[in-house]
Amino acid sequence: MFHLPSGHLEQGESVADGAVREVLEEVGVRIDPADLRLAAVVHHCHRPDLAQVGMFFATARWEGEPYNAEPHKCGKLLWCDPAVLPSNTIGYPAAGINAYLTGTPLALHGWG
Repeated sequence: MFHLPSGHLEQGESVADGAVREVLEEVGVRIDPADLRLAAVVHHCHRPDLAQVGMFFATARWEGEPYNAEPHKCGKLLWCDPAVLPSNTIGYPAAGINAYLTGTPLALHGWG
């Protein structure tokens, strides 16, 4: 199953700092938080008693060459056309990518 680099915030961490940390941990590149722009927000319902809000960021600048920095958690790193995602892309990140592509600032996913 394919997903974007992602994760959860640590205590006291801003969403920008969390995004920067997760990208470094998962794909080994450094991003200046000032270079991030909010691409979309997805309100995702996992099940009736569990929902989350995901913040999707975009950037055109980073330092380093992306690689699979967590091979124990991730099978491979794949670059693909965001308009033609692999069929086994997880629905929640696919909703975020689609929201970004269509300029939709807020997307709902899994709400029936």
